[in-house]
Amino acid sequence: MSKIYGFGNALIDIEIQINEDQLSSIGIHKGGMQHISRDKKDYLLNNYKDSIKSMTPGGSIANSLFAAENFGASTCFSCSLGDDEYGQLFLNSYEDRNKIFFNYSDNPTGVCLVFVSPDGERTMASNLSANNQLSAECISPSLLESCEYLLFDNFSLATDSGNQTVDYCLNNINNEVKVCFGLADSELIVENLSKIKNLSNTNLYCLSGNKLEHESLDQYTSLSYKKRLVSNGEKGASVNGYQLSAPKVDLINTNGAGDSLIGAFLALEGQMEEERALKEAINYSSQVCSVNTPRLT
Repeated sequence: MSKIYGFGNALIDIEIQINEDQLSSIGIHKGGMQHISRDKKDYLLNNYKDSIKSMTPGGSIANSLFAAENFGASTCFSCSLGDDEYGQLFLNSYEDRNKIFFNYSDNPTGVCLVFVSPDGERTMASNLSANNQLSAECISPSLLESCEYLLFDNFSLATDSGNQTVDYCLNNINNEVKVCFGLADSELIVENLSKIKNLSNTNLYCLSGNKLEHESLDQYTSLSYKKRLVSNGEKGASVNGYQLSAPKVDLINTNGAGDSLIGAFLALEGQMEEERALKEAINYSSQVCSVNTPRLT
């Protein structure tokens, strides 16, 4: 059984169905992500309240760990939450409260508005809020010391407190821990480039992201790693260049598919041959595209 420790943004994903003209008016390039202010979040929620399809716990690392649990992994997640209705909704997604460590922030729980266009593509506007208070105090030292994998992503490099959390975790794991890093967003790669380069000094095991994110990274730097996991939409995914196609599904939206891919793959790679683990992970993440939430229940 794999032991995966992850930390990152705790978000409530609010999925909103919109058309292409409405998407253009929002001002975020299709398929991308933008951090927005609390005022803009409130404005967008009010403007599109009649188009809201679901409100579910999300956050990329939390989604990945949820997928890993479905394949037998033992996981733990650290985050920062607001003491509010959204925070309680997030906590309620954990049947075992021993699997989540968090601090309450004075700020509200983070929200990600997921705008889903008719072709199923998702464009995100995120108000991090409480997530800006992610800190080393949110981490369980004992579980961190005993983990086999450490999973975090580029979003944690976007804030000072997140960076401090990254440094704390990297400085308090043993040399055998497999460090896994998610690229998360192509624009963030440029913004966080110097911090990403510092990961070359770690025992970087797996670098994950979609094709565009990997191409963006390669334009600016190269990292030493053992495995590169690349998701490529309906074409499937690859590990270190070994490509497998995805099954045909009735596409609803792509929210959470890449998150599920890395979570499932990390849980499965110790149980079976790498090629089969990749195939099972692709099949699972494809199923995520056929539901209206970032997780399979």
